[in-house]
Amino acid sequence: MLYRVLRVLLVIGAIAGMAYKGIIREDFENYKMHAIPALMYHSINHTPDKWPAELCVAPEVFEEHLKYLKAHDFNVVTTQQAIILLKSGQNVARTVILTFDDGYEDNYSTAFPLLKKYDYRGNFYVVGKDVGMTFNKDGIIQYMSFPQLQEMHRQGMEIGSHTMSHDPLAMIKPNFLPWEIYQPLNLFHEKMGFWIAGIAFPNGSFNDAVIAEIKKHVKYEYAYSGVPGCNTLKIVKDRPFEMRRAGVYDRGRGAKDIEKALLKCYIFGYLEEKGIPAELLDRTLTFLQETFL
Repeated sequence: MLYRVLRVLLVIGAIAGMAYKGIIREDFENYKMHAIPALMYHSINHTPDKWPAELCVAPEVFEEHLKYLKAHDFNVVTTQQAIILLKSGQNVARTVILTFDDGYEDNYSTAFPLLKKYDYRGNFYVVGKDVGMTFNKDGIIQYMSFPQLQEMHRQGMEIGSHTMSHDPLAMIKPNFLPWEIYQPLNLFHEKMGFWIAGIAFPNGSFNDAVIAEIKKHVKYEYAYSGVPGCNTLKIVKDRPFEMRRAGVYDRGRGAKDIEKALLKCYIFGYLEEKGIPAELLDRTLTFLQETFL
């Protein structure tokens, strides 16, 4: 691991040297013209008691994020739209994908109206077994219903799978993978009348067996891994079931939080294009934080 850390630091140092000479800025801006970041949210609500803070972004903070995107002329698209743009070879600078995991009811009651207010599109990845459910666990937890998801779909939002149970896919027995991955395709088509195209891995957990299982089901066009970075034509063509995204969290800094999340995506994606695998970069930063911070 230490060797890998040193390797990453050497490459970053070389790139930093280029930046000092002024070479990298133009190259970085050119990279952003063909790279689309995806940002991950969960609940758009004030954090209930006993909930992890990273699961919630307050509604007023989320609106600050949307105002930031509008003020900086970002084009907010669905994942399927982003894939089309990348394949077309268009300039995709200032294009971003907003995703929401788990299927909380506040995605419909709060996030959806705010997205419409700013004429934006969102991508909602829903746990199959939780649709329409209410649980009393560490407070009341409500999930979107099929009629709500249908309405969002009709108004331009993209609906996708977050598996059937939300169990980390790399941790479960291989014989359960078909149910976790395939059943949402049938369930969502039966209940809503359309085929979903995408899946987001719970906790970003996947391995070769997971990818192999998804490839068996031709309705799936893409999947989101837990790897930070940007989505480019190369990712879409070569690794469509390992698409990149990064979480957005409410750190009390308002629009600065989404600005930093976007910057993380661009930097990770740029470094990956320069030869540092995003997975290695992510592990290196985690190692450094745990060792020295």
